[in-house]
Amino acid sequence: TAFFVGVKKPSEPSIFSVYLVTAKHVLYKPDTTEFLDKIFIRMNKKDGGSDINVIPIINTGDNRTFFLHDDPSVDIAVIPFLPDQNRFDFKFLPDEFITTRETYSTLKIREGSEVFFTGLFTPYTGSEKNFPIVRFGRVALVTDEKIEWQSKKMSLYLIEAGSYGGNSGSPVFFYLGSDREPGGLYVGPPILKLAGVMQGTFLDAQEIKVIETKKTPISRSSMGIAAVVPGYKLHELLFSEKLKLRRG
Repeated sequence: TAFFVGVKKPSEPSIFSVYLVTAKHVLYKPDTTEFLDKIFIRMNKKDGGSDINVIPIINTGDNRTFFLHDDPSVDIAVIPFLPDQNRFDFKFLPDEFITTRETYSTLKIREGSEVFFTGLFTPYTGSEKNFPIVRFGRVALVTDEKIEWQSKKMSLYLIEAGSYGGNSGSPVFFYLGSDREPGGLYVGPPILKLAGVMQGTFLDAQEIKVIETKKTPISRSSMGIAAVVPGYKLHELLFSEKLKLRRG
């Protein structure tokens, strides 16, 4: 899954630089950390159905097509890419929707805060066009410590929501209503912010039946806890010097 974010031009707020955002590992060749040569983006068309956009994956030089965070543990990639707005049916999130470190503190995000994400559901993606699903949950853990993920320490939120194959790269949102703080009520409309980018789910290893063998086969099942790269990491990348220079 991937989604679009737009960064306003400071001198002309009505003009945006648009980026396709996804998880970095989505761009890897299967079972490696080597990047694919190209990716295919399936998008809905305004006149019905869908079509494919092809994007080459180039990581070096003046012709590079995607950008990564300076911290190699951050599982986010952004691709400068604006499809034909007359042909394709899509929207982008303005940069003010992204949760920064400062807004995170102001919003008082904590365990129990409501979240939802939308992404690809591999058993049914839609035959003629994309039909993403929406899944709901709550923040399960907020910590200032890095969390170990596949033998690497990373800055992550944990959420109580089922995430499966195809969800990597999905946008995750905070939905903060009137009861956003225990013991108090807020007056006004709910607040919607981009919490971050879905990285994946934690898996539990379970022993299964073994007959006359020394090896122990295991099955992998979801523990119901998903990992999310914080939105402020995406904000840091979008407003890094390398992308500011590219935007001019």
